[in-house]
Amino acid sequence: MSTPLTVCVVVLGRYFPQLSFLHILLGDERALEAEAQLYQRLLAMDQSEARSVVDSFLTGRPLIELYDSVLIPALSLAEQDRHNGTIDPAHEEFLFLSINEMIAEFSEYHPVLSSPELSSPEEEDAARGPGLAEHFSGRILCFPAHDQADEIAAAMLAQLLEQKGYTALSFPHGAAPLEMLALVHPGRDDLICISALPPYAFAPARTICKQVRGRFPGIKLIAAIWGFKGDTEKAKARFERSQPDRLVTGMADALEHIEALVSPEHSGELRPEMIPSAT
Repeated sequence: MSTPLTVCVVVLGRYFPQLSFLHILLGDERALEAEAQLYQRLLAMDQSEARSVVDSFLTGRPLIELYDSVLIPALSLAEQDRHNGTIDPAHEEFLFLSINEMIAEFSEYHPVLSSPELSSPEEEDAARGPGLAEHFSGRILCFPAHDQADEIAAAMLAQLLEQKGYTALSFPHGAAPLEMLALVHPGRDDLICISALPPYAFAPARTICKQVRGRFPGIKLIAAIWGFKGDTEKAKARFERSQPDRLVTGMADALEHIEALVSPEHSGELRPEMIPSAT
């Protein structure tokens, strides 16, 4: 009886959105993308196989590609199921904990060297020449917009920035952003990034942007709506008067825009209102 019952459950998961996690968890499709494979293994609470999926994808690739192509999409799947009520708290906690552990282990990650003449990551970095981080004296402050998935994505971005030589701080969800900002005293050279994963992304991100703009009207501000597929310029308009300087949708996209905002050419455009409000 077990096989027919399993087939019935898989079919239910395929055709009923509220039970979609069952199709991912129990299905035997061989063409699953890496993010779906990872999500499937995490739902099954199989940390060993989940890590195998990650290690297999990461072989010879930069860390940013893993984050953009696998971990962020897996988190997005979890967020969709969480908001649909189709993932229970125990599986959600295991998934977030497992991904957090992976990120911590990747803090010293270096891909396989692309140039055989270079014998260490330090030599490869030296061959690229000095980066923008050497000329940037400010900090990049990464805030989650709402929940733990946003916090994990913010930690990924902060880690990538640190590996490029920037001073980056990632803050926990649940803490009031303005209270945290009061502790770190952001200056005119700092940059703030708000991290948010759909489907519940724009409303909390807009709220924090409004708070930050009200307290620090001229500070450089980025909204990261991870995995968003729409028109980013139209999406920026949804922030109304509290629009960020840039709206980004992926880690590579975020790094590119951050480097543009902290470049010496852009830093020279500081305005008087960059000074934080005294209120």
